[in-house]
Amino acid sequence: MKRTLIADVPKKKQVCLQGWCHDLRDLSKVKFILLRDSSGVVQCVVKAESKAAKNFSELTAESVISIEGSVKAASVKSPEVSINDFEVDVEFLTLMNKSEALPIQVYEKDKTIQTDISVRLDNRSLDLRKKKIRAIFKIQSEISMSFREYFKKEDFLEIQCPSIIASASEGGTELFPVSYFEKKAYLAQSPQLYKQLCAISLERVFTITPVWRAEKHNTIRHLNESRQMDIEAAFHDDIQVMKHLEKAVQFIVESVLKNCKHELAVLGLSLNVPRAEYLTYDETLKVLAKHGIKLKNGDDLSPESEKKLCELYPESIVFVHSWPLSLKPFYILPKSLSKTEKMSKGFDALYGGIEISSGGQRVHLPEVLIKQLKEKGLNPGNFKFYVDSFRVGAPEHSGWSIGLERFTMALLKLDNIREACLFPRDRDRLTP
Repeated sequence: MKRTLIADVPKKKQVCLQGWCHDLRDLSKVKFILLRDSSGVVQCVVKAESKAAKNFSELTAESVISIEGSVKAASVKSPEVSINDFEVDVEFLTLMNKSEALPIQVYEKDKTIQTDISVRLDNRSLDLRKKKIRAIFKIQSEISMSFREYFKKEDFLEIQCPSIIASASEGGTELFPVSYFEKKAYLAQSPQLYKQLCAISLERVFTITPVWRAEKHNTIRHLNESRQMDIEAAFHDDIQVMKHLEKAVQFIVESVLKNCKHELAVLGLSLNVPRAEYLTYDETLKVLAKHGIKLKNGDDLSPESEKKLCELYPESIVFVHSWPLSLKPFYILPKSLSKTEKMSKGFDALYGGIEISSGGQRVHLPEVLIKQLKEKGLNPGNFKFYVDSFRVGAPEHSGWSIGLERFTMALLKLDNIREACLFPRDRDRLTP
């Protein structure tokens, strides 16, 4: 018989189910199996006189089994069961793979006992079977798919950029070196330079890509390997791409609300489509000063100030734009081409208490780019291919990136970014 997913049990009279033993109860004359697959949990009843009963004693929690039986009205309803109005009378039971002793529990009957996140991550494949953890990654999948959907609708082309690069994309020294034949190479900090090269010819591009940063931090907000959702658009200034970010985030949240109702209920979350608030860097400092957080001009925003801004503008994407040039990467365009210009066309976007994105209008003039590379202490010769690409008719262009894990963390109000990453990589963790 062809396998039936548990979600389809109500449509069937006879089923063949395959999945994991979520919970087992032996009441002598009748035995119960809560069977789980990716689509849900259903109660299966094994009568003592049935052929299936002899195999029941071999079962353990998380063993993989196959069940054939008939569908009937449920005798008992359980909050752990997703198919509550039906159950399965077991006629044949096959143990496909017996589970050994579990290092962590999947069905956590005592909700007051919390397993430490490091232990859970050590056993991540088992941890992913928990309904709350599955809900996080179902929603994250919706985030990335709706990001693609929005930019496809806006006539953007999806591109794939290299992950091995010859020099720093963003400046600085936080790079992971790799052995690349006889050459020195690094893992990419960002697709930045390459998405610009694509945008000045293909006009509108986007990508979802892994990036690596060798920063020796150990916080609840940082990973050393993460995924970015990036866009770059020719003939766009900083304001226009901020509007794209605003609309894209709103579209993503609408998609999550529409397609992930069950997962939001599992996580106990109620979401609203965010508004947008636009502040200059100078306005931001004044707002923060009024609320007891004093930063001087030239200071970056601290985690405390990011959180405060999101509290002051609840359920909003807070855009902080017109930053000091000194705080932005070499490729961000100055507000003007005056030699004394100190402000940039760069911006950050805050949501859910943290920065989820940074971006801005890019330098498309070779002489300005060379000047800013030197001012950042970088050698223009290391960026020759990049600088030269703007010598052959490069339009103005702008873009940004959203950290996928950061955005998931903010949207779902998670306490640690590692909850939003399948297999986190940080300073201490390289396995599993």
